[in-house]
Amino acid sequence: MRLCQRNPSFVLDVWNESTASQIQGGYHPPPNSEAPSWCLCSFCREMPTEAERVCCRQVPMNCYSRVPDFGILILDEAVLAMCQRYREDALVFEADDDINRGFRHSAYRQFILWHHGRLGAGNRKVLPSCCVWRIRDKYPDPFSQYTGFKDGRLS
Repeated sequence: MRLCQRNPSFVLDVWNESTASQIQGGYHPPPNSEAPSWCLCSFCREMPTEAERVCCRQVPMNCYSRVPDFGILILDEAVLAMCQRYREDALVFEADDDINRGFRHSAYRQFILWHHGRLGAGNRKVLPSCCVWRIRDKYPDPFSQYTGFKDGRLS
């Protein structure tokens, strides 16, 4: 305690050291890692939960994450910025301060709309791992801390 009284910044040094070790424990397997056994398209990577271990189930040349439409509709910054603007204006949602996190969220929503045709409360879908990692590779979190799938059902 006396040390902290003599040198108040010491508390911040200790706190920074303890939080840095927690933050750096993120999960972001490299793109060239071997596809897991449950993957058919060969572009999936391991996911942290069983619910998220989903493949698009396409042959490699038809993998959802590799078709040209994916790059345009899901990964394009201008498209995602327009989606964010719509959510801010029409749906009254605030923009995310972290641009990559905002783009990831918009890209996930775009994929659901593109592949399943609709968005809405309680209409949660798990994205294929190949698509999730393509989005995360384009718009990474600096600490590899990702939220993952959250089931939207209310009990």
